[in-house]
Amino acid sequence: MHTKLKQALTGAAAITVGAVGLTFSPALALGGTTLTPGTGNSATVFTFIPPAGASCTGGAGAGYRWQTYMVSNAVTSSALTFAAGPVAIAGQVVLPLYDGSGTPIINKNPASSPVGLINGIPTMSFSAITAGTIPAGDYKIGFACSLAGVIENGKFWEQTITIAPTPTTAVGGPAQFIFGQPAAAFAPTVGALTAGDQSLAGTLSDAGLSIPAVTGYTITATPFGAGAGTAVTPSPLTPSAAGAFSFTGLTNGVSYHVSATATNSVGTSAASANSDGTPNPLPYLPVTGLSVTTGINQLTVAWTNPSDLASHPLQVPAGYDIVVTGSGAGTGTFNSASSPYVVTGLTAGVPYTITVQPKYTSPYSAPVASSSNNIANPPTLLYQDITVTRPVGQLVITQRCGVFAARTAEAATATFPGIPALAASADLIGTAPTTGAAAGGLADGLFNQYPYPVDSNGLSNAVYPTHCGINLGIGKLVTAGTYAGDYFSAYGQINQVTVVDTRDTDPGWTVTGTMSNFTKTGVSSGGTAVSGTQTFSGNYLGWSPVLTGDSGASLGNLYNQTVTIPVGTVAPTTATGSGLVQGKVMANAAPGVGMGIATLDAGVKLLIPLTAVNGVYSAVLTFSAV
Repeated sequence: MHTKLKQALTGAAAITVGAVGLTFSPALALGGTTLTPGTGNSATVFTFIPPAGASCTGGAGAGYRWQTYMVSNAVTSSALTFAAGPVAIAGQVVLPLYDGSGTPIINKNPASSPVGLINGIPTMSFSAITAGTIPAGDYKIGFACSLAGVIENGKFWEQTITIAPTPTTAVGGPAQFIFGQPAAAFAPTVGALTAGDQSLAGTLSDAGLSIPAVTGYTITATPFGAGAGTAVTPSPLTPSAAGAFSFTGLTNGVSYHVSATATNSVGTSAASANSDGTPNPLPYLPVTGLSVTTGINQLTVAWTNPSDLASHPLQVPAGYDIVVTGSGAGTGTFNSASSPYVVTGLTAGVPYTITVQPKYTSPYSAPVASSSNNIANPPTLLYQDITVTRPVGQLVITQRCGVFAARTAEAATATFPGIPALAASADLIGTAPTTGAAAGGLADGLFNQYPYPVDSNGLSNAVYPTHCGINLGIGKLVTAGTYAGDYFSAYGQINQVTVVDTRDTDPGWTVTGTMSNFTKTGVSSGGTAVSGTQTFSGNYLGWSPVLTGDSGASLGNLYNQTVTIPVGTVAPTTATGSGLVQGKVMANAAPGVGMGIATLDAGVKLLIPLTAVNGVYSAVLTFSAV
């Protein structure tokens, strides 16, 4: 900023810093000069050029210079003198124009060819002018040719601009003032209208910054549509400033166009676009305390009248509309002068919805009060109230001795002879397993309640552990395949296992089978001990689990138990850590799909090492459910 060009004026209305929106208009050519854009603020970059061919009599070598100036409208431009810019005149604004970087445009050399031509004109801005030093009013901006500091006769070109104040903002706002060509005000904007009882309210705002400033507004409301011939046309509103406004005394139910014009010292704007609205009264209060009493093929509807009736004595409801809806007979709209009202001819056992609404003449209204699921009684009626307890659920696993599913034939493999198909057990009930820590105990006394023994409270009282036996018979020598001559083989089936899960948390479950090692019982043939191994690994037993059955989908397919056999066949093995001794998952159900009854079977096959001492061997296959 060039402080030597500041001018402080007394008695002038200082311009405050403010933020404004800009409205740009096409280039204006006045006094032979062109200003583009024609309006802006102190931050606006603009172009300002003299008419084509504007030039000084001589070039820089002859002492000619071209200058710029901005002066109060009262200054005689032809009398200006120049030194380091235009020379000050007491009581007047006298400034140079500035380029976009804030450098004054003064003492510029005209062209040497064509001689004296004013050229090299930069873009300009008023940003270098200190806020508060320029009073509102009309100014002349222009170009001049000077020789020895005096304007060459007739060699100046100018036009008038108006400086207008801007709204005050925090220091540092983008605009110090507004400049532009004087013109009629911009048309204002009428915002969306809010309807009230015989009223429309809205907000008026300026669509742009008018120069000169707006001095007043005219807001007009004109009825249109049905009933316009009898509608009230209110007197225009004439506020001096933009902002909120309200028309009162309008006709409810009639739509109105609302538009506005703005006026300044140059003239009046075109009318704004219409904003339309329809005055309507606020709804009155609804009935309260709505109740519906059941009767034989009828419903009695009762209510308390609205509490605001006394506040609008000229608008009294013409009774109360009772609307009955439902799938049965007797529906419709009924009107009653007072409460209660009996709705008859209804279908017993069918739910009805009842609404009650005060009946006003439009545009007056009130909300509805509603009651649903109202059921009329049949002519004769008995009630029996039913209660039932869903017992606490549990996870229960049981087995039936001597019961097993059919087994399909298995072809011989490189490691095990072929197995013929086995039929399912003829007896699907079987015999009770024994109880106690060791085999040979008492038969389970709860067997008649299998697969879900419970006490009188519906809680499972299943006894654990229970025992069933599996007799694989006498082993036969493996005569073919990889293990020919190394093992005897045997095969059979487990006793059927049933899993019941009634837990309402449905956490899912897993059944695991774990095999012990085989141990010889008794003595060898002949009654004397013989040398050789009297135990071998339980991993020599393999199995092929199958899901024999599970619970199907429930009513409406709302639930369906899903059980999977995740591991499948486990072959006999000599590998430590990979057989049934380490435990294998037989079946499981994921959380959310485990409730129900699942029946599990498995075929088993065993390799007996030739190194084992002859005799009867036994082992335990343990099933656990978690």
